[in-house]
Amino acid sequence: MNILILSWRDPSNPKSGGAEKVMLRYARYWIRLGHKVIWLGSRYDGLPIIENTSGLNIHRVGPQLQFYNTWTMLLTYPLFLLNNIWIGWGIVRHEHIDLVVDAIHGLPLFSPLYTRCRKVLWVCEVAGTIWDKMYPFPINLVGKLLEKIVYVIYQNSDIWAISESTKKDILKINTKLHVKIIPLGIDLAKFIPQEKFSFPSALFVARLVPMKGIESALTATKAISTRLPNFKLFVVGDGDSGYIQSLKEFIVINRLQKNVEFLGKISDQQRNNLYARCHFLIHPSFKEGFGLTVLEAAASGTPTIARKGSSMDELIENGKDGLLFEQDSQIAQLFIKYFKTPKYRQMQKNALDKSKRYDWTKILI
Repeated sequence: MNILILSWRDPSNPKSGGAEKVMLRYARYWIRLGHKVIWLGSRYDGLPIIENTSGLNIHRVGPQLQFYNTWTMLLTYPLFLLNNIWIGWGIVRHEHIDLVVDAIHGLPLFSPLYTRCRKVLWVCEVAGTIWDKMYPFPINLVGKLLEKIVYVIYQNSDIWAISESTKKDILKINTKLHVKIIPLGIDLAKFIPQEKFSFPSALFVARLVPMKGIESALTATKAISTRLPNFKLFVVGDGDSGYIQSLKEFIVINRLQKNVEFLGKISDQQRNNLYARCHFLIHPSFKEGFGLTVLEAAASGTPTIARKGSSMDELIENGKDGLLFEQDSQIAQLFIKYFKTPKYRQMQKNALDKSKRYDWTKILI
């Protein structure tokens, strides 16, 4: 079978994240079964237009998507979309594509408009109110409307959701859609529990954008450090330089230079080491389709303090293998209450046990 993956971020794109990790894992699985897989994504400076990596054919089309501000995105996305449709249509015809996997990450690629072969819409999350967090009026309203239109265009396609919460959000938009949950996992062998830092510590791992809740994590750091002066938050991830600068200004104003360390985008090995050494992963994202970082931390013997709602309610049993909060002020309260207690050590064990259910070697045999 010939498979075409449509996703504006490919595995080598610096903006790629957990969704691309999972998609890549499935792509390699399909290749191992003898299928041909092509990934059509967006160009990015320094990456070749055409690339073959371990049997995966990657095609990148321009223009490169720009996210410096709302207006650059509105300019580049329509041009990219038209080019993506044109190139995608050519690949479907010339490569005799049997299946198109159309991954939507806020930017739909509208495969039903130009192909009659079997199509699957891969959905990590329904953005919904996240449009309000990420974009000003009236762009947020346009985004919400477009998201609803998407599920009309794809109504005759199979839909794969990555969690029960995502499935529920999709069916709220259109109850007649056929939605299947696909299993997700982690490479369990890459995560090894270690001794925790001698000082109270936490880790934040995500893109540095408002919807991921980095500001909530920094505000919690301010509160924690008043009780635990040696507390340290490690921030892993990158984002818009202007936004990062505003975060650093917050740190200076609140005299948190010794309590927060921005590490940017680091190697998997460095990140995995921090997963294991830190006491908690702080995950204040306002909405999450699945939350691979929660499982990766759990596999490292580290429980998570996460915002209640979306997929976090599926991955974390509050008080047993992690902690859930509703108000930002609770992050600091929960950390201080639990980080050095017998209850914490039990949460470590329970989190580690739960992560074993999500071993890729058991999911994709």
